[in-house]
Amino acid sequence: MNAKALRGFLLDAFFMTVGAMFYAVCINAFTAPNNIAAGGVTGVATMLQYVFGTPIGLMVLLINVPIVVWGMVEIGYKLVVKTLAAVVLSSVMIDIFAKFVPAYRGDPILVAIFAGVCEGVGLSLTFIRGATTGGTDMAARLVGRRLPQFSMGKLMLVIDGLVVVASGFVYGSIENAMYACIVIFVST
Repeated sequence: MNAKALRGFLLDAFFMTVGAMFYAVCINAFTAPNNIAAGGVTGVATMLQYVFGTPIGLMVLLINVPIVVWGMVEIGYKLVVKTLAAVVLSSVMIDIFAKFVPAYRGDPILVAIFAGVCEGVGLSLTFIRGATTGGTDMAARLVGRRLPQFSMGKLMLVIDGLVVVASGFVYGSIENAMYACIVIFVST
């Protein structure tokens, strides 16, 4: 491995690790403890945790397996390797951070805003290095290849919207679904 390749690898690892940490804080400090499923695979995993008590990170990883396989078929293995690393990193960080990140259960508007900021920073750091965190990100990237007139952000918003609507039923609260919309808006 030459110096340039090593530098790129280390930058990828650093950005994706820090991004995964911000994302884990979003989930464990803000969204999950406040019953906010802010879209995507993580939103689905958060609802599964609420209903069944399953670990969010583990469920994120399991749900992402078929999406990553789809990505490998559509895009190719070499281009999906970074996403696979980001999926594993974020899943592991979510479950590790669940043990020690304190939950904030204060003002719901603050929860939504800070969750959106943490999520947006975490996803941005991952996107900068050419990866996604799987789930909605990967699905949006794959659908975007076939529908280039739609931005990745817009595609993510549509997919996330479907999860948010489902969360209103799971949590029995339209307000929590509305807070999830704020998280998605701020993040996007």
